[in-house]
Amino acid sequence: MRRSNIKLVVFDLDGTLTRGETICEVIARQIGQIRRMKELEQAKTIDELRIAREEMAEWYRPYSVSELCSFLKRVTIAPGTPEAFQLLREQGLKTAIVSITWEFAVEWFARQFGADFYVGTKLLSNGQIKHFWAQDKAQWIKSVMLRLGLTPKQVAAVGDSSSDLQMLKSMEQGFFVGKSKPVSLGHVIHVPNGNINEIAQAIIYSHDKERKSSVQEELHLLRERSLKR
Repeated sequence: MRRSNIKLVVFDLDGTLTRGETICEVIARQIGQIRRMKELEQAKTIDELRIAREEMAEWYRPYSVSELCSFLKRVTIAPGTPEAFQLLREQGLKTAIVSITWEFAVEWFARQFGADFYVGTKLLSNGQIKHFWAQDKAQWIKSVMLRLGLTPKQVAAVGDSSSDLQMLKSMEQGFFVGKSKPVSLGHVIHVPNGNINEIAQAIIYSHDKERKSSVQEELHLLRERSLKR
């Protein structure tokens, strides 16, 4: 059986490994701020996002990190996610979660799934914020690649939104699980609302013709089902 050359698989978090309400929305619902959070989720520019984060940091001030993380059990996990991380680990691949959301949440999920690396926006104990933006994703991944001695041809990425564009463009292999794939992501495989374990299998067996054919058929059927919804 011929395995792929991929050594590292990088996942976005919100909308990729999770589905439905965002991590920030789930936390906001538990602390009585969901209506305002829905408004803040409309932020597009860096300045708007910065202001939104500063407001959220004020909401979180009365809570410990462990209390905030306890709310994360209510987040909806994408189908096949735990199985995907287990499979990738068993096959000797490294995994990373890269997200612009709060790093305390990214770390919590990284521990749940057994990811090797993670990054997000840091909320410091003094209330200060160390921001992490969409444009930082690709550079952070490059730092992990350097640490592991990898090239872009040995890295696969999975995302779901415009914040993942640069990350997906810079990797050899990519999967997009959002509803509509941007035109600029020509080489990226579109699997709307995709099962993460099926994507992991497609990555692992991409050089095994027989196994690849079976996995691609499964992904094609998944795309067809998604389009009919």
